[in-house]
Amino acid sequence: MDLGSLTRLPQTLRNLSRGRHILAVLGRHGFADVLARLGLEGATRTFLKIVTLNRYHPDDSRTTEERIRMALEEMGPTFVKLGQILATRPDLVPLSLVTELRRLEDRVPPFGADEAVAEIEAEMKRKVGDVFADFEKQPLAAGSIAQVHRAILKGGQKVVVKVRRPGLERTIKTDIDIMTKLAHLLEENLPESRPYHPRAVVAEFARSITREIDFTREAFSIQKFARNFGGDERFVVPEVYPELCTKKMLTVQFVEGTKITSLDELRGKGHDLPKLAKHGVAYVLLQIFRHGFFHGDPHPGNFFVLPGDKLCLVDYGLMGALDEERLDELLGFMSGVVGKDPEKVVRTFRHMGILGDEVDMRRLRLDVMDLIERYAEIPLGRVDMGRFFAELYETMARHQIRVPPDIHLLGKALATAEGIARQLDPSLDLVAEIRPFIVKTYLERLARFKVLGREVRRAIEDYGALLRTLPAEANRILVQLRKGEFEFAAHLRDQERLVRDGNRSSNRVATGLVMAGVLIGSAMLLITPSGPVWHGVALSQMVGALGAVAAGFLGLTLFAAMWRSGGV
Repeated sequence: MDLGSLTRLPQTLRNLSRGRHILAVLGRHGFADVLARLGLEGATRTFLKIVTLNRYHPDDSRTTEERIRMALEEMGPTFVKLGQILATRPDLVPLSLVTELRRLEDRVPPFGADEAVAEIEAEMKRKVGDVFADFEKQPLAAGSIAQVHRAILKGGQKVVVKVRRPGLERTIKTDIDIMTKLAHLLEENLPESRPYHPRAVVAEFARSITREIDFTREAFSIQKFARNFGGDERFVVPEVYPELCTKKMLTVQFVEGTKITSLDELRGKGHDLPKLAKHGVAYVLLQIFRHGFFHGDPHPGNFFVLPGDKLCLVDYGLMGALDEERLDELLGFMSGVVGKDPEKVVRTFRHMGILGDEVDMRRLRLDVMDLIERYAEIPLGRVDMGRFFAELYETMARHQIRVPPDIHLLGKALATAEGIARQLDPSLDLVAEIRPFIVKTYLERLARFKVLGREVRRAIEDYGALLRTLPAEANRILVQLRKGEFEFAAHLRDQERLVRDGNRSSNRVATGLVMAGVLIGSAMLLITPSGPVWHGVALSQMVGALGAVAAGFLGLTLFAAMWRSGGV
C-alpha cells in the first residue's frame, strides 16, 4: 500500500499535498512503527527527505501521549479540534492521553483585516461602511474557525462580528477525507485500535465540526437560548442580529463583562463569588435537565459576569440537544448516581440500549456498585465529579460499552460547572447543590400527566399497530398453508393450544386498551372539576375516582391472570 491509497479521494491533488505533510509530521514525531503497519512507512521516509531535508530522528525523551499532542498541533486547526474533542472523551481514549490532550491550544494567527472585510462584503453584498457605523479591523480574538471584530451598528449598538476563515470549508473537507482514510487503515491493520472505533470517531467529529462552522446554526441556538431563559434575571443571553448573519458571519451584541476566571477583578467590583458559584451550577443544570438544550462547551473562557451578579455565556457554536425520552433516561441515571443506587444506573444503561449481549451484567453491576460506594465514603464537599465521571467511563470501556454522546456531554458539563464553582467558592458542596435539583426534577417529570399520557399513548399505538397487522399476517400464513407448504406443519402439532393462547393474548390486549382508556379519561375528569358539587367534590371528580378504581381493578385482574399463566 502506498500514498496513492491514502489520497485516492475526490480532491486528489489537494489531498496529495496535505497527505504528504501529515505523513511527514507523524514520521517526525516517532510514529514510523504505526505507519509501517499501515503500509505507509516508506512513503513517510521519502517525504521526510524531500520536505524537511532532515534525517529521521524522533525525540525519544517524550512520552507517546506528548508526541501525539505535538503532532496534532503541527498538523493544524482541524486536527487540533479533533484532539480537543478527544480530550473530553475518556470513554474513547486512555485517561493518560485525555490528560495530555487537554493541553492542546488553538494557537492560530489572525488572518488579514482586508480578507475579513472582503468576506463580510461578499456575504452582505454591501460595503462594510454601509453596514456598520464603525468596524475595528484589529481582531478582538482569533481561533482556528473564525476571528472576532468589534463594530458599531448604524443605530449605535455595540456588536461583535464573527467572520469565518477564508477557505476553511475546503480545508476541513480535505482533512476529514484524509482522517477517514487513516481511520479505515487503522481498523483494517491495527486490531488493537478497533475497540476505540476510529471510523465512528471521525464520522462523529465530521458531523460536529460541519455544524460548528455554519453560523446560521449558531444564530438559531442563541435565539433559542434566549427564549429558554427569558424572564430569569440571573442569566443574560446576547442579542443576535439575524439580518447580519450568514453561514460565514455572525453578528451579536457585544457583552461588556468580566471573565469568570478573573477572581481579583470580580472581588474588586463587589461581586458575590459564592452566589456566582451557585448560579453557575444552576445554569448548567437548567440547560440540561429543564430545557434539554445546552451549551456544549461551557469552559471558563466562555463565562462572563455582568453587573448584578448576572452570568452570560458566549460562543454558541457547539450545542447539545436531548429529546424527552433521553432526558428521562439521563434523569434516571443521575438520580441513581446521587442516590447511590447502582442497580438504577445499570437499569438505565439497559433502557438506553447500550448494553450488548456480551456484557456480563453481574460484573458490571458490581463494578458500578464499587465505584459509587467508594465515592460515597468521601465527604460530600470533597467529591470530584470530573474524576467520578472519568472513572465511570473507564468502567464502561472495560465492559466494551460505548458511552452515548449525551452522557458524555452531561459529564463534561457537570465537571466544567464543578471546576468553575470550586474556583469561585472552594467550600461549595457540589453534590449537595445537585442532589435536590435532580431529585425534584426527576419526581416532577414522573408526576407530570404529560409524561404519563405519552407512555400510555405509545402503548396504545403499539397495541393498535399489532391489531392492525394481525389479520393480514394470519391471512398470509393461511395462504401459505393452502399452497401445500407442509414443512411448517411440523411446528403446529399443538395448534389448539396455540389458538387458545392467541385468543387469551387478544383478550389481554383488549383489556389493556380498555384499562388505558378508562385511566386516561378518569385522570382528565379528576384534574378538571365540573358539574354539581356534593360535600365539596365535583361530580366529574367522583366519576373520575370511580373510573380510576375500575381501571385499577382491571389492572389487578390482568396481572393475576398473567401471573397464573406464567406470563410475568
